[in-house]
Amino acid sequence: MSFGPVGMNTGMDINAMVGKIVDSERAPKQQRINNEQANIESSISAYGRLSESLDTMKNLMAGFRYEKAFSARTVESTDETVVSATASTDAIAGRYSIDVLQLAQSHKIASDVLSQDVKFGAGKLRISLGDKSFSLDVQANSKLVDLVRGINNSQTNPGVRAAIINDTGGPRLIVASTVSGDDNDISIEADASPSDPLKLLEYKTLEQRVKDLERARAQAQELLAPLTPEEKKIADKIAQRMTDAAKLADKEFADLSKQAANQADPNTAGELSDKAASAAASAGLAASKLLKPEDRIPGWSETASGTLLDSYWEPEDPLDDKAREKASDVPGWSNTAAGTLTDSYVTPKEAQAKLDSERERIARKLANEKEALDKRVEAGELTKEQAKEIERAKLPKEEREYLERLDKVQADLDVAQRSFDTYQGMIEVQSAQDSKVVLDGVAHLSSNNNIIESAIDGVDLTLKGLTKEGQQPSEIDIAYDRQGVREDIEQFVAAYNQFYQVASELSQVDPRTGVAGPLAGDSIVRSADSRLRAVFGSDIEPAPENMKTLTEFGITTTRQGTLEINYGMLDKQINNNFNQLESFFGGSNGFAKKVEDAIQGLTGATGSIRNREQSMTERSYRLQDDQAALDRRMDNLQKRTYAKFSAMQDATSKMQSQLAGMMNALN
Repeated sequence: MSFGPVGMNTGMDINAMVGKIVDSERAPKQQRINNEQANIESSISAYGRLSESLDTMKNLMAGFRYEKAFSARTVESTDETVVSATASTDAIAGRYSIDVLQLAQSHKIASDVLSQDVKFGAGKLRISLGDKSFSLDVQANSKLVDLVRGINNSQTNPGVRAAIINDTGGPRLIVASTVSGDDNDISIEADASPSDPLKLLEYKTLEQRVKDLERARAQAQELLAPLTPEEKKIADKIAQRMTDAAKLADKEFADLSKQAANQADPNTAGELSDKAASAAASAGLAASKLLKPEDRIPGWSETASGTLLDSYWEPEDPLDDKAREKASDVPGWSNTAAGTLTDSYVTPKEAQAKLDSERERIARKLANEKEALDKRVEAGELTKEQAKEIERAKLPKEEREYLERLDKVQADLDVAQRSFDTYQGMIEVQSAQDSKVVLDGVAHLSSNNNIIESAIDGVDLTLKGLTKEGQQPSEIDIAYDRQGVREDIEQFVAAYNQFYQVASELSQVDPRTGVAGPLAGDSIVRSADSRLRAVFGSDIEPAPENMKTLTEFGITTTRQGTLEINYGMLDKQINNNFNQLESFFGGSNGFAKKVEDAIQGLTGATGSIRNREQSMTERSYRLQDDQAALDRRMDNLQKRTYAKFSAMQDATSKMQSQLAGMMNALN
């Protein structure tokens, strides 16, 4: 049998014993820290909820404080598919009719069908968009896709996009403007040989080609036979008539182009140039009809024609035979625009003839002089070098310069005439145009896009479609946003009621459980509610007599402490005194500012709630320090206790060993 102390001979569970001792020492101190930390976290959360409900009211009041908060406008359109609008606070309330005559669109042109393997020679494309332009250098053997990439990737491209459309007959080049409006039309000039396919990518309207031809003719005329002032007036009239005819023809040309594009018939494009030229001629004939009596004499009829003709003086034909002969050489010629042509007026054919005559005269003179010099060289009087020097010296400077000018004028005239006669460039698919509307039947408005800004003060129109023929114009109705203000007031009342509910939940004791809220007995809650109620009951001095307090808007306090709205009183104020609402709510002394100031004193950087939250946070930091100190003490206690039990176990083991030795000796 063993005579050792009970348990000493079987060993001890030192860890369990030490743990129980340390836990018993830690428990009361840890419980105090945990309870205090839980209270702090609960209070901080409660203050956060209270601040959030108050800040909701504060943010709503910030909107009321600005003067224009009650100047918002509502906009309604009778046909959103035609026009819609947005209105700022500067817009005048009223109803406006909008007749959309034309939508803005961008310019688009297309080439004829090209060969699948078309390759372009070296040259240059000069592409213009309105008054802006850029150039594209084309390398020899370039393909259509190379041109498209060059146009789209150009750093100086002002807003032109190119694409390839694979027609059934072959590829077509499409060039379109990325911006709409009359001033953003496209033109393309190709600097290449006449046989180069690059010439097929030119685009000039008939009007532009007529102007080029007239400019070249005018230069030749001024060089050969300068006009007198009277002749200049006649020429200007002719030029204007040519331009008008070109515009008419160009319009028909565009219509034919669109028709061809819609039909997708490659053969149609080749006929467009001839049809456009025919359109120009038709325009001239149409103008001449205006000279007929039946078109000019009021009240003309077959039965009254005799009487009317007897009393009507028919103007004589202003053209003589020579003038009528010249008329056939001018594109778009009409009798009304020509006036009386003088012998000195030079048509393109006459200009060409005079150019040839002058060149021949100078050439004959030079040939005669050269022949004389050659004879002197043969006779040994002069060397060839001396003859050349004399030949250069004898030619007058004025004649040399004049000959150079003749050559240049000849070249320009040839280019213009060839461009007019043999144009094979691109056609117009969609014309560039501004949007156009008529406002209230009197004001004509336009824009280079489909948004007309400040069409009315503070109103922007967005055009979406055309007013259908025979239908009434669309109408937009601009009104004060009374419903929006009503909803804002409802939100304010709801925000206060939410605050009141949160404050009650946090500060009262639950009668069923007896559990107090985290802010029970806290003066912060009472202070917040009393500050707000003081504002609700005070008079707002800037406001008129019939709306100085909140109760005059039908907003009163219930027995439970919440706010309620008498909508009859509120709607009466909104409908009858809408323009005066801002004197109550807005400004630096209005109701909204007073509510903001009251809440700022609670939730602001130096407000009482913010100060209380900071105090709680500092207490939380101190508790964390207490927790760290407690952990250190318990760690030291655990180490000391464990050491004591370990020493005790060692001593007991030695005693048992000695006792066993003594027992063995006795036996």
